Amino acid sequence: MALLPLSSCLKGEAETYEEWREQNNAYLAAIDTKEYELVVPDWAPQNSVYIKWHNDRSLTADNLVPMSNSTVELKYELEDIEGTKIQDSYSATTGDSLYVTQPNQTVAGFWIALTTMHVGDSATLIIPYPSGYGSGQTASIKPYSNLIYRVKIKGIKAFEKPAS
Repeated sequence: MALLPLSSCLKGEAETYEEWREQNNAYLAAIDTKEYELVVPDWAPQNSVYIKWHNDRSLTADNLVPMSNSTVELKYELEDIEGTKIQDSYSATTGDSLYVTQPNQTVAGFWIALTTMHVGDSATLIIPYPSGYGSGQTASIKPYSNLIYRVKIKGIKAFEKPAS
């Protein structure tokens, strides 16, 4: 009997996330594929990211593209499908508001996007929840959340070469 109130709370929480998952699935189904490019890499065919470019890519075509283990400097803003701000590099870092990371240290969708972009590229990314945190939850991100990033690669601090 003592577990009854607890189980009803858990059921309510699961239903909330099921509705949220359905909203995120509907959001993905409504993406305009003329505006967004779907990128599915050969090395991770179960993952994907949608990319909308904001710059003329012919102007950055000769710039470096990060490798999986490069150290990348970027600026970003992250929100969910409702436009709720989750994070940004402007309040989460020091210096020139740069966030420094390695693509292989991020969620799969962000890793895919970063290794597709050239230094100087600016884009909006939609990372489907299976390529983000999936059904997991973080302190600020609910389970089944598609991640929407606005990102610009500012530089590559350390360009690593693949192991021979």
